[in-house]
Amino acid sequence: MLKSKIKKAMEILEKYKNWNGKYVSFSGGKDSLVVLDLAYRVWKDNFKVIYIEITGNTHPKCYKYVRKTVDEYGLELIHLKYDRDFFDILKELGYPSVLWAGSRWCLHRFKDEPIRQFSKNNTVNLTVSGIKQGDSNRRRTWIEKNVVNGRVINPRKKVYGKVQLYPIYNWEREDVWNYIKQNNLPLNPLYKEIDRAGNCIICPAMKEHEFLAVMHKCPEFFCKWKKAHEKLRRDFAEGKLRGMRVTFYQFDKWYKLYCKNETLLSFLVY
Repeated sequence: MLKSKIKKAMEILEKYKNWNGKYVSFSGGKDSLVVLDLAYRVWKDNFKVIYIEITGNTHPKCYKYVRKTVDEYGLELIHLKYDRDFFDILKELGYPSVLWAGSRWCLHRFKDEPIRQFSKNNTVNLTVSGIKQGDSNRRRTWIEKNVVNGRVINPRKKVYGKVQLYPIYNWEREDVWNYIKQNNLPLNPLYKEIDRAGNCIICPAMKEHEFLAVMHKCPEFFCKWKKAHEKLRRDFAEGKLRGMRVTFYQFDKWYKLYCKNETLLSFLVY
């Protein structure tokens, strides 16, 4: 099954082999690592890599890993980032939505805007992403409606180029891990520490065990989140909370469970 999926992914990429202005998005995560490797197998070095840092919310080990990996492939890395800190905006706008893309300011400001600015001065004809239907039921539904043979229907051309490809759109989580294992690809070391790539440390979609891993392994980020959340709690008490309340309630549940115990938090540096 995986062999046929690899073949299909490479066929999708092969159609655009001779295009100029090709970019692969590499966040440092496992899915984008697979896409990077597939693109290199088909296109060799005839493309560039875009890495977008979530300003203030990206672990330095993530960028170090991305830099090293891209260098090993012999490719050019484009490092982009928004000009404001994630946690400053979190204090102002509240939590972005997990389900509704229209209210995901983290995506629009920290991902879309840097690429939009880059596209103004550079030829971006095609971008490739590691998005796949196996990410979630919501993602599966969206892909079924908007992706045909790995190509996104009506992409945002001014941001992501004339063509936007998802070559592993039909892969499942196990396919990705098996591909990485079979090809001995270098995995981001943060997966062993916090079970995530670290490109976005505090994420509205994170799970409780990931939250706890950040609390214990990334105290500097945890402290920035804690201060931002306490500001939002004050806003909530005054009846002026912005952002998604459902996401706020989820994080507030964890705040009450783990942040009220000063002994538990005594290892953190404020």
